[in-house]
Amino acid sequence: MCRQAGVSRAGFCRWRHAPPAVDADMDLRDEIQRIALESPCYGWRRVTAELRRRGWTANHKRVR
Repeated sequence: MCRQAGVSRAGFCRWRHAPPAVDADMDLRDEIQRIALESPCYGWRRVTAELRRRGWTANHKRVR
């Protein structure tokens, strides 16, 4: 199948096991920015709690 597509087997395996696109990370960053703009006095602890209230799962270290 790889020969038919003109790609190497190693390249196909690397593509197949590649991490997901950065889009999910960008969505999380956008949500953090929205929370920060809505409540500028919130620190990373409150932003993390607000993310959880809104249904996001994010580590406090990522928010910081």
